[in-house]
Amino acid sequence: MADQDQKLSELETENRKMKLELEEYRAEAAHLKNQQATIRRLEERNRQLEQQMEEKVREMVEMKQRSMAEDSQKTLEALKDRERSLQDQLRQATESVKNMQKLHESAQSQLFELRTQSEEDRAAKEAEVSLLMDEVERAQARLVSLEREKGDLRSQLQTTNEDASKSSDYLESSDILESSLNAKEKIISELNAELRNIESTLSSEREMHVNELKKLTASLTEKESALMELKKELQERPTQKTVDDLKKKVQILQAVGYNSIEAEDWELATNGEEMSKLEALLLDKNRKMEHELTQLKVKISEKTSLLEEAEKRIAELTSKVEEQQKLILKLEDDILKGYSSTDRRASLLNDWDLQEIGSSEASEGTDPRHASPDQDQNSMLKVICNQRDRFRARLRETEEELRKLKEKYAMLTVELEKTKADNVQLYGKIRYVQDYSHDKIVSRGPKKYAEDIESGSSDVEAKYKKMYEDDINPFAAFSKKEKDQRYKELGLRDKITLSSGRFLLGNKYARTFIFFYSIGLHLLVFTLLYRMSALSYLHTTPGHDEIILDAGNQTLSHML
Repeated sequence: MADQDQKLSELETENRKMKLELEEYRAEAAHLKNQQATIRRLEERNRQLEQQMEEKVREMVEMKQRSMAEDSQKTLEALKDRERSLQDQLRQATESVKNMQKLHESAQSQLFELRTQSEEDRAAKEAEVSLLMDEVERAQARLVSLEREKGDLRSQLQTTNEDASKSSDYLESSDILESSLNAKEKIISELNAELRNIESTLSSEREMHVNELKKLTASLTEKESALMELKKELQERPTQKTVDDLKKKVQILQAVGYNSIEAEDWELATNGEEMSKLEALLLDKNRKMEHELTQLKVKISEKTSLLEEAEKRIAELTSKVEEQQKLILKLEDDILKGYSSTDRRASLLNDWDLQEIGSSEASEGTDPRHASPDQDQNSMLKVICNQRDRFRARLRETEEELRKLKEKYAMLTVELEKTKADNVQLYGKIRYVQDYSHDKIVSRGPKKYAEDIESGSSDVEAKYKKMYEDDINPFAAFSKKEKDQRYKELGLRDKITLSSGRFLLGNKYARTFIFFYSIGLHLLVFTLLYRMSALSYLHTTPGHDEIILDAGNQTLSHML
């Protein structure tokens, strides 16, 4: 009886499991139906994509042809515009050159005339100056002679004055001499005034001559600079040869772009070097077209290969869906038969494998409807055992992968630490080489900054610089050593207190728990104090026993 009850309970648990698995299978069947609809949508989408691909290929070919024709037309028009602009520029340049040549000739003639006129004026001025100098010299000589005569006359006057007492005949001669002396003094003053006027006029004419000479030299330099600018502009302008070459290129491009040349243009283009240029251009264009054609063929072949792969994938999916539909129909039939007969309840999942679905169905030759209940129960147990074994194998594989990942993570962390240490050492060596190459004292403090690019201006070098300086910082090492020493000197209770404090303050959930725990503890303490104060107050009042009993009952009811 106990065995039957145990078997009945096992059958009930298995029945519940089977019901759950049946629900899962129904959900999977609905999912497979959805997959069939998805496959139909994918087929329709595939046909649409094929049509779109063909249309895109045709459009791309047409667009490429149109774009090539438009590009050739645009290049031809641009070359024509360039030719017209160059012809206009050449005509303007020739006209400007002619004008500049005329201006240059007129400027040279004016300059020659100005030079001759200035030379004539200079000669006249020099002659006038020489005449004036001669006159000045003569006036000075005459002045000297008059001064000499004046001295003589004064000496004679003095002698006559001395001899006046002797004879009175000399009075008349002295008067005459005085009058002649006054006249000569007047002449001398006039000559001095005239000499000053002549010197002033001479200096003013010299200044005028110098100013005119400066103006003429300035105008000459301006004309020469304008002439040099015109020559430079003329050299920068295109020559007749470049214009002819552009004309020939335009004609060749016309022939290449429209694949037809007029008779005269053909005669011009088929002469010697022009014919070779035309052939080279045609070959270049042909190569470009062949290259573009091969690219389009490659793209079409890629698209066709993708289309074939998609078709194969669709065929595989359709076959898989058909197999799954057959299995779903068989499973539904078995489920209906299992519900109709309580004796065949164990035959719901006969010959069913979750991982090898469809493979065992093809080799199934017997009908589960004709099998015995023991065979059905054994087959269901076999399926469950196989499923358990598969789950165990999958779990082992997952655990193995997790173990490998942990080992790989540990190896990577070790390698990362080694790499960081190696990089820090390399940075120290680089610092040593830089200090040695620059003949400086090795500075290990954080205040050493090099001026060149190799001194750690990038972010990576700045990171390793900080790590290097933290590693060699004696204060940090000393503070760490002191902390370790103090921690070792602490007692057991202090160590436990410090560790628990670090844990509670470093963990978010621990801090939250402490916060709410302290609030609850305070509330509890305040409540107890309030209750005790109320009870102590009631002890002092009459009838306090009944009130205490009521308060105790209320407290118990609240606590319950």
